[in-house]
Amino acid sequence: MDHVSIQGKIREFEARIRRWRQLKFGFGETTHRRSTSQEPTKACDRDAPNREHLQRKPLPICSTSPLPRKQMNHNGISPLNFGAGRVNTENDEVNRRFEAVRAQSGLLRLGGKIEKCSYGDLQFMEDIGHGSCGHVQKMQYKGHVMAVKQMARTGNADVSRRILMDLDVVLRCQSRHIVICYGFFITDSTVYVCMELMATCLDRFLARINPKRVPEPYIGQMTVSIISALNYLKEGMSIIHRDVKPSNILLDWDGNVKLCDFGIAGQLIESKVFTRNAGCPPYMAPERFQPDVNGMAPYDVRSDVWSVGITLVELARGTYPYPGGSEFEILTALLQMPAPSLSVEEGFTPEFCNFVELCLNKDVEKRPKYDVLMQHPFYLRSLHDSVNLGDWFQDHMSQEE
Repeated sequence: MDHVSIQGKIREFEARIRRWRQLKFGFGETTHRRSTSQEPTKACDRDAPNREHLQRKPLPICSTSPLPRKQMNHNGISPLNFGAGRVNTENDEVNRRFEAVRAQSGLLRLGGKIEKCSYGDLQFMEDIGHGSCGHVQKMQYKGHVMAVKQMARTGNADVSRRILMDLDVVLRCQSRHIVICYGFFITDSTVYVCMELMATCLDRFLARINPKRVPEPYIGQMTVSIISALNYLKEGMSIIHRDVKPSNILLDWDGNVKLCDFGIAGQLIESKVFTRNAGCPPYMAPERFQPDVNGMAPYDVRSDVWSVGITLVELARGTYPYPGGSEFEILTALLQMPAPSLSVEEGFTPEFCNFVELCLNKDVEKRPKYDVLMQHPFYLRSLHDSVNLGDWFQDHMSQEE
């Protein structure tokens, strides 16, 4: 950045301070004030090229100024930090909530009993993997095998809120379609959440099987579990998941399908949620990317219905439905191309094709909510289907990789 640009930034910054003081304290400056920078203003030198420039000393800060002088950054600008008080308040509230739940740390509910223990009492068995939620390990305590999710406490308020939301949801859930939480451990640096051990998630399973697609009857049984879990969150807890995708859908060896990872779940206010920066973009509904004139895009559970539709197409075809290698290309296709669909010519039933079509309606007002989907012929047929998902799952998991 050249010298003239730097001086312009400084003048703009000082003007912002004066305007802030006028709004805050009801007074302004009666005399013209020069730049507080120690550097001369080159623009003035152009009007008098033969005049020797005099080095100016910075003017003292007005004693009534509400802002102390701060260290300049690399651009020569001292950034305003009006949000510092709000950030501190948020961090204090998050820390208060952590201390409130810490009283339950070390209490594991196993086999109908409550066991008091420490994280050091758990025995490591093997690593399960890493994900956006953190590091997951297989561990045991007195013969009880579990998956332990480790999430670092970084001091970042957003990360801390995500951990607290995840804990809040799994501890309160009473649905057989949502992964069970046995308890947790909280230290100053880490949160360990003890969950029931599942066999795998849908994205890993899809990558393992050959051919890489799931037959419609088994997709139907998975759909019943997914929709039931999401409907429970809405009706029982006034929560929208906001991160429905194959990696957050788990299966166990008996064929039970359960939803997990509630860190970015949103609280519904009058059936809507207003925050936009949450979710996995390739699975997010189009309305999430189209804010209104106020810069907000309130949305409801129908955005999760879209995510379910994308997931079902991926399971049925064995690949993510939109083209593109980069996230930008995928999002461009999502917004500009027609919604994905399945056809009878591909071997799918009319009921399944219509169910997916409803889930992937780009007009959110025409996209159904859970109560309508749960009365759809595809859902009702799948609800009473006698196919054994567990046997099929075990057969494919036993295949050589």
